[in-house]
Amino acid sequence: MNSIWRLLLFVYNLLLIILSGMLIAAAVGRPEPLHYIEMALSTTENRIITGIVGVILLTLGVYVFISTIKLQPRVKSVEVDRSLAGEVSITIPAIKLIIMKAVKKVEGIKEIKPVVNSGRDGLEVYLHMMINPDVSIPELSKNVQDAVRKYLEDIGGLKVAEVKVLVDDLGPSFKSSTS
Repeated sequence: MNSIWRLLLFVYNLLLIILSGMLIAAAVGRPEPLHYIEMALSTTENRIITGIVGVILLTLGVYVFISTIKLQPRVKSVEVDRSLAGEVSITIPAIKLIIMKAVKKVEGIKEIKPVVNSGRDGLEVYLHMMINPDVSIPELSKNVQDAVRKYLEDIGGLKVAEVKVLVDDLGPSFKSSTS
């Protein structure tokens, strides 16, 4: 969160606290909030200033509201290279296809579902796998991690930060899938 955004939220929350305090004070019978409102609206000059402050607060409130409900765009591609000639990117579905191709070379996997995120240090790959029950899980996991890392770096030109593997159900009921 950048500093301007934090400042806007601070001012917005501070004014909301002040307004809430004034409403509570008026609700319990204190005359001061009503006196301040009368004073703010007593002259034309004060009404103009109050109107300007109201417009600023309304604008700030609408901006905060829209900013909080706006969805953040998902990363649809990952930058591979940037040079004077231009930029090269690869889409997340293409990265998943490279992962599936790498995994096909490793024996003992029945099904795999990759999830790819772009992190600061490179790609973060999460693999949810279903494997044959007669395969060594540590050995298979290491082979899959190495194969996926090698393929993504060699074929995709991508930097891989980590490849995490989750081995799930070892039963024979699952079919091989590439989705």
